[in-house]
Amino acid sequence: MVLKPNEIDGRSIDNTDETSEVVETCLDAISGLRDQQAAMLKTIESQSERIAKLEAERTQKEETNAELHERIVELEDELEAYRAANERDKADIRQDVTENARQTEASEKHTEAVARKVETLDGSEQRTPLEQVVRLPEEIIHKAKLTANQRRARAIAMEIGGLATTVPKGKRLDSTTIKQELKQAYGTAHDQTVARVMSFLDRLGGDRTEVVHTGNGKAVIFDDWLARRLTTAEQFTADAVDRVLTNVVSVTPRTGS
Repeated sequence: MVLKPNEIDGRSIDNTDETSEVVETCLDAISGLRDQQAAMLKTIESQSERIAKLEAERTQKEETNAELHERIVELEDELEAYRAANERDKADIRQDVTENARQTEASEKHTEAVARKVETLDGSEQRTPLEQVVRLPEEIIHKAKLTANQRRARAIAMEIGGLATTVPKGKRLDSTTIKQELKQAYGTAHDQTVARVMSFLDRLGGDRTEVVHTGNGKAVIFDDWLARRLTTAEQFTADAVDRVLTNVVSVTPRTGS
């Protein structure tokens, strides 16, 4: 503290101006500290709220992760069950396909046997199985074990005169024409159905038919002899046939016919 003489009696007195300045400085410092404290309190409060929010989010994420983990476990169980069921289904499908193929092959062999037996009806040994099937009456066709595709092939063969086009080798019946004809007659015609019909025509046509590739698919070529025979073939009457045993093929003419 700085003292100065009193103007009246010469005694020293305090310098109140400097004291005031010191006090004001202290007060300003205290005020500044209080402002800093208030700001820090606000920061702490804000940080506390932020921490609380992060804690809540972390808790929520933990709950979500737990739910997701549980769902993953459920999905893994479902996937395992699906795989097992799928394997069983594939095994069943393979068995069905094998059985259908076996039945189809047996049916085609049966149909060929029917056609060969029918040759005895008119004593001809030159007719192809396809022509014999075409000549069978509808009553016999319904009793014989012909598949749906075999019946479709028979219907196509019976209309060859109006469906096939003339080529150097004979008559050509392409897959597009067969598909259109089947769709018109049966309402639908899948490519696999068309393929089976063409295979049946080729198989029963023997050496007189041939499946060839064309620019738009495949076609069955009938030689002139077979095409002419199919066009002019006359069906047997039911009275001309004694019996057709569908399990053991036996087609014989009636006595005196």
